[in-house]
Amino acid sequence: MRSLLAIAANTLRHAVRDRVLYSILFFAAGVILLSLALKDVTIGDQDKVVRSIGQSAIAGFGSIIAMFLGVSLVWTELEKRTVYTVLSRPLARRTFLLGKYLGLVATLALQIGIMLTVYAALMTVQQQPPPAIVYVSNGLLLVELMLLTAFATLFSTYSAPTTASAFTLSVFVIGHLADDIWLYGSRAESPAVQEMARALYWVLPNFEILNLRDLAIHEKPIPWDRVLTALTYGLSYTAVVLGAAVAVFERRDLK
Repeated sequence: MRSLLAIAANTLRHAVRDRVLYSILFFAAGVILLSLALKDVTIGDQDKVVRSIGQSAIAGFGSIIAMFLGVSLVWTELEKRTVYTVLSRPLARRTFLLGKYLGLVATLALQIGIMLTVYAALMTVQQQPPPAIVYVSNGLLLVELMLLTAFATLFSTYSAPTTASAFTLSVFVIGHLADDIWLYGSRAESPAVQEMARALYWVLPNFEILNLRDLAIHEKPIPWDRVLTALTYGLSYTAVVLGAAVAVFERRDLK
């Protein structure tokens, strides 16, 4: 456990020193600030538009950070040859990989916390303090990013960053289109297509289950039954993907 936490802490330190990471974070904060300027030129419910832009910015740039860090998780260590030094000690490969993953999750939590703080401050000044649903929504966003990072970690264990990026981006897109796959399958005339769509729906990740941004934008009450279901789904799926990543990494030839 001590080794796991040490690797996680070291990963967090290296991640927060990355200039590209700060560029993405500052750009995200800039987009949130820009939403204030759009209020005066927006037709309709201006307050909801501002909330939509701000929360979408947190989710969008959080996903970029997750993919950017996750796809280079193992490759960077191999390129710098630091993995050979670390694994030459009495340290299990799974401890190394899970420690790196936990460090990335801590980084994501920090970045989301910073962006959410900026958003909450802006809303407090411009409209009113964000209701609890906003914080619950961003909590589930973190679970979504944990799952996305788990996939990026899996792909990084056997492929270069370019290939891992393509795979992770595909998972991200598919995960947000899962409901559309179900809808398309239910309307198809072919029974084979219907069965395939249902199978894909249950096997592929569904990020929309973890998405409460629409409720947060409209400041609705917290649906605790939906939150519990989403939390169970996200954490369970993440554990399965991480288990696959550990299995692949333990069988990889690092010589």
